[in-house]
Amino acid sequence: AGAPQVEVQTLAMLRGLLHQLHGACALLASSARAFPGSVQETAGHVWHGVEGVQASLARAHSLHDLSGLVLAQSWDRVARAQLGIDELLGHVGQHTPLPWLVGPFAPALVEYPEDVPVEMAKWQGCVTIGGTRQVPAVPRVEPQPQWGQRDDGLSDPAWDS
Repeated sequence: AGAPQVEVQTLAMLRGLLHQLHGACALLASSARAFPGSVQETAGHVWHGVEGVQASLARAHSLHDLSGLVLAQSWDRVARAQLGIDELLGHVGQHTPLPWLVGPFAPALVEYPEDVPVEMAKWQGCVTIGGTRQVPAVPRVEPQPQWGQRDDGLSDPAWDS
């Protein structure tokens, strides 16, 4: 009685994972609208491939209900979806400005050598002010009195008599 229960739980877990993957692929397909048609098409193929696997498993009551043909087709769809994801990642890595991938940086956190022009125009979506940026000056820190030194504010020569 334990084996059928494990099988039912495995099938339920697989359906849950496919449901999550389907949602992620739907989001990917809708987000791909900003990219060229070939990228949109690839995202759509990934989404529909996951839908196909999900539909195949939806009809099964146990893993034994899945024929060898259904399993082979599902395997093929998953493999094609993986290739599509790899293709999408490759496109994004090659054609997307770095700040879009890693997030914006505060200008104060980015240091540039003094008086070197910064060519930010190539980074679409980034706003630049002026043509150059300079490294901010290091704030001057006054030395603190050392232990045992007199610091009563009366060490001015005018007070010495």
